[in-house]
Amino acid sequence: MIVAALLLATASPDPIVGIWEGASLCQVKPSPCHDERVVYHVTALAKGRYQIAGYKVVSGKEQFMGNVEVGLDPKSGSLSGKTIDRSGRSSSWTFVRHGNHLSGRLISDGALFRLIEVTKR
Repeated sequence: MIVAALLLATASPDPIVGIWEGASLCQVKPSPCHDERVVYHVTALAKGRYQIAGYKVVSGKEQFMGNVEVGLDPKSGSLSGKTIDRSGRSSSWTFVRHGNHLSGRLISDGALFRLIEVTKR
C-alpha cells in the first residue's frame, strides 16, 4: 500500500494540464477577426480528453471566449476538437505539443482562420 502511494506521488503530472499563454493570429483579412493575446486553461476530463477554456486578454484582463473539448491522439500526440459558433458554423481545432509549447490551427468553413502559438506558464 505504501509503495503504491509513493509511485502515485512520484508519477509525472500530465504535461497538457495547466495554463498556456501566447498569441492567436487571425489569418482571414479583412474580417471582424483580430490578432489576440490568449490564455488557455486546460483541464483533464477523462483519459485522453481535455477541456480548453479560452480567454482573450484585453487591457490586461482575461475575457472568457468559450470552451473546446479536445482529444489526444496517442500516435501523433496532437489534440483536436470541434466547436459550433453562434451562427451554426463548425470549426476544427488542432494543437501539437512540443515540450512546453503548443502550436495550433483553427479551421472554419474549410479556411485557415487562426494560427495559435502558446507556451505553458
